[in-house]
Amino acid sequence: MAEPTPKNTQPLLKMKQLADATGVAKSTILLYVKKGLLPEPVKTSPNMAYYHPVCIDRIAFIKKVQTTHRLPLAAIKGLIREMDQGRDIAPLLELQTLLFGAAGEKMDKKHFCSAAGLTLSQVTALCRQKLLAPLEKECFDDQDLAVAKLLKECLDLGVDSRDLDFYPRAAKQIVDNEIRLREKYTQHLDFRANAGLTVELTRLARGLRPYIIDRTLTKSLLEFKGLNKI
Repeated sequence: MAEPTPKNTQPLLKMKQLADATGVAKSTILLYVKKGLLPEPVKTSPNMAYYHPVCIDRIAFIKKVQTTHRLPLAAIKGLIREMDQGRDIAPLLELQTLLFGAAGEKMDKKHFCSAAGLTLSQVTALCRQKLLAPLEKECFDDQDLAVAKLLKECLDLGVDSRDLDFYPRAAKQIVDNEIRLREKYTQHLDFRANAGLTVELTRLARGLRPYIIDRTLTKSLLEFKGLNKI
């Protein structure tokens, strides 16, 4: 049977051809398809599928962005969507890098539990409470690990994690207001200007949040009876 061919381009590729051309394993290619980063293949039978040649360039882009900017697949999918619409992704890439670039090495749940000193059930509960908030399901990074170690210290001291539920509630309220602020000032801007201003507002938010919260906490502790006399 002849291999299917796109109407106006090169012949479609078998999985082995695509894997050989990109140096990426079959399992990874299937993951990219599942996540929507690659177009669905043309299936000619339950066990035979053909992939568009554009997948070669797209996989190269995914590998480059993962290596250079360490972005999660969800962020890369957003970049690809904008590229497919013919947009310049430079300002969006800057924003995505600002949001995700410091995430560090990834680890699965088993290795994360071991590194944090927490049990599987503890990590599951902390994620359910949103005290741990991995960017990708059951895929943790260095920031998750640092917070998990702090949470373990609290649990070891007898602190009930349910008493910390106000943190994600307060965070949601703060972020909702930050999103409204962004929309107020970006709603009439074109794509490039929107992304550029969003970068600056994100930097502002990341500077203001810890400063205001820490100063508010410090002043409250100083006003606590007896502590201000130290």
